[in-house]
Amino acid sequence: MTIWPNWKEERVFAVAVLILLISTVLYLGVKTDNLLRQTEEIGEPVPYEHTIIVEGVGTATGKPDVATLIFGTETRGDDVATAQAQNSETMNAIIDKIKTMEVSEDDIQTTGYNVYEDQSWNPETYEYESAGWVVTNYINVKVRDTSKISALLAMTGTNGITNISGPTFTIDDTSNLKAEARAEAIEQVQEKARGIAASLGTKIEKIVGYSEWSPTNYDYPSYGSYLSYDAGGPTVESGTNEVTVNVSVTYKLVE
Repeated sequence: MTIWPNWKEERVFAVAVLILLISTVLYLGVKTDNLLRQTEEIGEPVPYEHTIIVEGVGTATGKPDVATLIFGTETRGDDVATAQAQNSETMNAIIDKIKTMEVSEDDIQTTGYNVYEDQSWNPETYEYESAGWVVTNYINVKVRDTSKISALLAMTGTNGITNISGPTFTIDDTSNLKAEARAEAIEQVQEKARGIAASLGTKIEKIVGYSEWSPTNYDYPSYGSYLSYDAGGPTVESGTNEVTVNVSVTYKLVE
């Protein structure tokens, strides 16, 4: 007895089984071929587009329209309260006078207030001894009318201010200068890119990447201490400031 049907008895069933077997063999053959092809391609580099990266730098120069000055006063006293009272009187008077010169209250900022005991070394007792208390007070003043800087320096120097630093000149709004510097940098990049493409025997198809940045410029003011002015303030020259923009452009090349 056999479970396989007799051809004559179950002809339709036998044909169906035969077709199924042939289909299975063909499917396994195609699957095996695909696996072999994939195995052969392992390790081959992935195709990539031919690109170049070109960088450029643009600069624009402008006249500073804002200056920052730092004023400080130092007072001494036998005790903290005495030193503080004297310091506050001096600094409050200076701030009031600065405001009368049409400097906005929003442009005056206290940036430092310190109290410490001054000590001196006694060579006889081999100990430090109190030499009183010291109070220091500093304010930053932003001057938007730079023609007033000289008068401000003269006024503060003759009214109890013991430390003066600055001015530090800046440009309040640099957006127009940045746009000018950016345009110069991009023009420089385009010229470079055309030259590189020509030397390589290729052509520029399109831009596929762009970035820009501006370096941070640290302007350190010059410091002066215990300055005084017997007559008008010093001549102050603001000079010019530069704004720099660096750009990087990625081009796709075609033959």
